[in-house]
Amino acid sequence: MSHVVIKENINRLLKERSWRVSQLENKIGQGRPIKNILSGASSNPTIEVLLQIARAFNVEIQDLLIDHNDISTVNLDLLSDTYKKVIKQLYPISKSVTLTHSNIIMIVKECYEYSLKLKLNSADINFINWVIQQHYK
Repeated sequence: MSHVVIKENINRLLKERSWRVSQLENKIGQGRPIKNILSGASSNPTIEVLLQIARAFNVEIQDLLIDHNDISTVNLDLLSDTYKKVIKQLYPISKSVTLTHSNIIMIVKECYEYSLKLKLNSADINFINWVIQQHYK
């Protein structure tokens, strides 16, 4: 696990959400670990800190650990398969939960990147169901 990757992912997530560092610090209830990670002073953050950061961003911990720069080309077949399976799994719960476009895209992205990293030929339905359960408990 590279602290540079964690730092880049935190900065990417801050930018995607238009958050300031202080907003993330408020959400996790502490500032020192975030400042240390972003300044490079912490090259080995604890799993507890990483889990708090992931929860604050409403992402899975692997989103902090995966080098998203390695994912450079789009596998259209896998992306299409992922979209179809995510939508199919979300449809039954769509009457009972509020689905937003950004949440659906986030789920698709997480499932697609997971499948891509594992070099799967199709999206893993069990992982999709697990991600949906994490977002809509």
